[in-house]
Amino acid sequence: MAGSGNVKVGQVFVAGGLPTLTYISREEYRLEQKIQDYLDERHRILSISGPTKTGKTVLVKSVLAREDAIWLSGGTISSLDELWSLIADYLGLITQVETTQTSSETDSRTTKGELGVGVLKGAKEGQSATSYTTSDRTARSRSISSVARDALRSGLHSLVIDDFHYIEPDVQLQIVRGLKDLVFDGLPVIVIAVPHRAYDVVRVEKEMTGRVEQLEVGFWSKNELLAIAHKGFEALNVQDPNGEVAERLAGESFSSPHLMQTFCLHVCKENGVRERSQEGAIITAPIWDDFFAARASNTSRTAFDMLVQGPRQRTDRKVRTLKSGTATDIYGVVLAGIAHTGPLTSVTYEALRASLREILSSEVPQRQEITRVLEEMSKIARVHIEGEPVVDYDESLSRLYISDPFFAFFLRWRVDADVDPKSEEVKAIIAGQANNSAVGQRVLYWRTHGMN
Repeated sequence: MAGSGNVKVGQVFVAGGLPTLTYISREEYRLEQKIQDYLDERHRILSISGPTKTGKTVLVKSVLAREDAIWLSGGTISSLDELWSLIADYLGLITQVETTQTSSETDSRTTKGELGVGVLKGAKEGQSATSYTTSDRTARSRSISSVARDALRSGLHSLVIDDFHYIEPDVQLQIVRGLKDLVFDGLPVIVIAVPHRAYDVVRVEKEMTGRVEQLEVGFWSKNELLAIAHKGFEALNVQDPNGEVAERLAGESFSSPHLMQTFCLHVCKENGVRERSQEGAIITAPIWDDFFAARASNTSRTAFDMLVQGPRQRTDRKVRTLKSGTATDIYGVVLAGIAHTGPLTSVTYEALRASLREILSSEVPQRQEITRVLEEMSKIARVHIEGEPVVDYDESLSRLYISDPFFAFFLRWRVDADVDPKSEEVKAIIAGQANNSAVGQRVLYWRTHGMN
């Protein structure tokens, strides 16, 4: 890409934004074409769903780049009135109209000059003229909903509601009913949600059955993630000998383009690459444990804290010991067991039990204890953690799902369960004398939470 000029690394690898140089179209699934077909056909709502951090918003923004689209976030909409208000603000609509009417009248009559009565300056002697002007001003207010609906009906805009699942169900119902006639008239409406909330539009309003089109955006393949690195390294004029760095980054990304963009950005910075290299440069592998541990410190810590704490009403839990010597309760044990699987993003009960057997120095808890913890964690994830639940236990299938790649990554790198708390390194960490190593960061995190 000789024409890339003095491009900055942050313009190449865009984590959490809309990439241009490293945008991957995923042509196999024809996602862009399906969205464009919808925009051409209209008269229904398009519901786009997929796991968090898999590029749903980036996909829609790339297709609507030339469209005059109204973008709203579900997290900011608490009522139907607020929806209309946000649309009006977005478009700068005016809700009050003033009308001014002006009229003038001239009265002329003949007089005798010698009387000197009513002679206007500029009038001939013997004539008088009087001018009258009246002005009426009226003001009329229109409701925000009327103004916003008229603007949407004009056909000049598309409406996108991102994170539709953040909106309360009763408000979703009001919104769908409020937009239904506009959709019928041809307004393109796109809602973006997580998989288990993909059918919210139909669920809240049965009359929308048959008027909602579903488009699923799945996890990314390894080759798709590698394409991000290859296009980005080319744009920066750097080489990855044998592709080993890109392979490792893709392998740790848990099928998420967001994580892959983040890793590529920071591996370039660690190699001193902050803009396109004029002479060319070589990307070398960092110390991987330190590299990934540093990235993990910024991801999903709040969710982990809430899950490892468990239900707040329980404070008398039995202390259990891992083979590493770490002491924790049943919630810490289960999370350590999940992490020990890889973690896998889909874990059967049998696989989790086998993992617990490998990390515990004592007997594995009974089945009902483990499943109770999994159910409680799922409840905490649904009720107390925003967005898609980071974990979800399906009792009928006896399977745990990790739906957030950032949480899976955090579990993988937050703590090494094999760290020996009696080692000289850990003793130095406890004494506050350790360097900022990966092990040091992880052990300090556990100590902060009173778990070793």
